[in-house]
Amino acid sequence: MNSDDYSRKQKARDSEYEREYKAWIDSLPPDERRKLEAQGLASPSLAHHGNGAAKGDAADSPLMREGDDPALIPDPEPEPANETCDTESVHSAIRRVVAEILCHANARLTTECIALVSGLAYTGSSMTEIAKRHGISRAAVSKRCVELTELLDLPPSRAMRSLTARKRYRDARLKSTRSHEHTHPSS
Repeated sequence: MNSDDYSRKQKARDSEYEREYKAWIDSLPPDERRKLEAQGLASPSLAHHGNGAAKGDAADSPLMREGDDPALIPDPEPEPANETCDTESVHSAIRRVVAEILCHANARLTTECIALVSGLAYTGSSMTEIAKRHGISRAAVSKRCVELTELLDLPPSRAMRSLTARKRYRDARLKSTRSHEHTHPSS
């Protein structure tokens, strides 16, 4: 295809686009047409072919006038939240956490376990490290963490085994215990 054929085809396409755009503008209610005129969109915008550069300076476009930058338009004010529900939920959660800390003899252990299961103050301490600091087994820390997730209605944190994994370990342990009881009955 030579450049003359391309130019002719492009002119035909541009003319068709211009006709359809004008027909669309004419079909709009007057108030919508005025809005488009104010935005500089009441007539079709045809790209100028050749080197790809548009005719004129983009800064002269009505679309570039000051104040039209969407980044400069302030965000709408958020809808007020249902504070009664949210506030009560927060207070209820705080009451449960504080009660757990106060009700256990080892408040520091409970606090570290709450930090671990909530992920809010996760410092990288593993259950093994917490257990060493408190002179107890890792299993005891795990048990306390599981109790807290259930009590506080939290999903297991990334430092804990998933509920599925815990169920599989529990089922395997029970199966092993039952198997051991059948092969070694106590007399």
